[in-house]
Amino acid sequence: MDLTGGMRATVTAAGTILLGGLSTSLYGVHHDDLARSVGGAFLAVTALIFIALAVIRRWIIETGHERSRLADSERRAQDEHASYIALKAALENEQGRLRQDISAEHAALNERLKAERRKMEADFEEGRATLISETMEATVRMFHNGKFAPDTAVAGQLIPFPQQEPARQRERSRGHEVGGP
Repeated sequence: MDLTGGMRATVTAAGTILLGGLSTSLYGVHHDDLARSVGGAFLAVTALIFIALAVIRRWIIETGHERSRLADSERRAQDEHASYIALKAALENEQGRLRQDISAEHAALNERLKAERRKMEADFEEGRATLISETMEATVRMFHNGKFAPDTAVAGQLIPFPQQEPARQRERSRGHEVGGP
């Protein structure tokens, strides 16, 4: 028990009173003196109450263990907070690095896609030029071989117009006889 000076004196006095009350009570029981037995019991109970109150007061007032536990808890909380801040900073740094890596990779992919596109366009143009050249060569060969020569054997047939006679004037009959056209 870590008691202060005043509390220690109180507990010592209560202990002395307890011993005195017990001895008075035993003396009264030994001599069949009821008054001394009851008086000693009251003194012993009163001393026990004082001791109990001193222990309860010490239990309520003394907060040294609780303070040390609180200090330990606060220290652990501060350590956890510091580690949380450090981890958060590390996470932000890692995210920034990842963002930079992703943007660099994105730029590299764009460059590679542009290079591949230029290569594909060049290959396409080369293939197109080759195809045009082959087509022209095949066309020239076909001209030389006579595949595109016009047919001379086929002659057109001219349909003449009917001969027109000089216009005769038909005489119209003046009678009842009808002259038709």
